[in-house]
Amino acid sequence: MSTFARATVSQNFLDDLYGRIARRYDLVNVVQSFGLLGLVRRAVARCVARGLVLDAGAGSGRFAAACLAAGASRVVCLDRSAEMFAVARAKLAAHEKAGRVRFVLGDVTRLPFADGAFENAGSVFVFRNIPGVDAAAAEMRRVIRPGGRLAVADALAPPPGVLGYFYKIYLNAVVPLWGRLLARDGAAYRYLAASIQKCISAQEFARLLAGAGFADVARKPKLGGIAHVVWGRVP
Repeated sequence: MSTFARATVSQNFLDDLYGRIARRYDLVNVVQSFGLLGLVRRAVARCVARGLVLDAGAGSGRFAAACLAAGASRVVCLDRSAEMFAVARAKLAAHEKAGRVRFVLGDVTRLPFADGAFENAGSVFVFRNIPGVDAAAAEMRRVIRPGGRLAVADALAPPPGVLGYFYKIYLNAVVPLWGRLLARDGAAYRYLAASIQKCISAQEFARLLAGAGFADVARKPKLGGIAHVVWGRVP
């Protein structure tokens, strides 16, 4: 399986999409999730906030800030989007621990770091939109030291039952509307909503991490199964 979601899009498509919505990305996320994504972000931070942490697909820097608040000594933020990094730099500039954050433009499928460079790594709401997620998982495994942990959170395939039914309605009808009203880009948010519905399940993602060489892989649903945190250890 070469992509986290079951539909394939080009990296250029994703670069353009995130560049367009960078300035309003956090606002739309807070509004459309009623602020609940912060709970998931902090849960991942608590899993990995020790020593030097890699924030893979750092975006606007909110997970990096959560890692610092949870006790990480330093955070390296990696992302492909210069527009997202412009937002992250502005947000983190006033942080009391801003000097402990470094920004690196790069691709998570080809990490520009030495083997075992990080004590832990995390990624929040990124993996489902990485073309070549198998390579990304293998690269994360390579740059984490033995005994270190990777924790990933994402909105995976919608849960079954009544909640899943109404969640799909929300994704298809409401999320693009928020995108159009707040970011003036309904098309971008139609894609992001569709990518959730086409994503692999938490069980499949756990198997993917195990296949990349992570041990003790476990998973936990969040927000009623709308999001999941999946983690594993480098043996």
